[in-house]
Amino acid sequence: MAQLEDVRGQYEFKITMLHGKTYKQAWGWLGMPDQVEEHRSSAAQKRVAGGTGDDAGHLIGNRFGSPGGVDNLSLQNWKQNRYGTYKDLENAWAGKRRTGIDIWVQVTDISRPGELRPFMRNVQWKERVNGVETPYEVIFANPHTPESREKQHIPRTITEGHGGEVISVDFNLRKRL
Repeated sequence: MAQLEDVRGQYEFKITMLHGKTYKQAWGWLGMPDQVEEHRSSAAQKRVAGGTGDDAGHLIGNRFGSPGGVDNLSLQNWKQNRYGTYKDLENAWAGKRRTGIDIWVQVTDISRPGELRPFMRNVQWKERVNGVETPYEVIFANPHTPESREKQHIPRTITEGHGGEVISVDFNLRKRL
């Protein structure tokens, strides 16, 4: 049986405060699923999300050989993490990697002042095929579930007769902070 490659050192992480918000970033070239070591840490996941009703979601998925520590974890809607749109994106990346497409990703979780839980995730990546790179970007909301609201004592954002809060974000930010 072939030995799996340890590529966790090819990923970088950074946390930046800007205009009161916290930007937690991870970036690097995705390893080949099933050919790289996975570094899941149950202790780190419990430290990040234990008792919150959320998952400790990887910024860069475990199957790509990323580190399993808290630098690569954020509170994430458990449905989105396990079955939703972010899982779908990771599945698409894994399929493309298996066909030989190189993929560089930058994932940025953004939290409001005084909050640990990101309200959104900005994902930028480029796919390289035959030396030609094509950029992509998608922005995910990180809404609470009824479970996370209950366990984190978060009131409903919409009350009868009132709308929710509008959050200002600079979507033109395109570089690592």
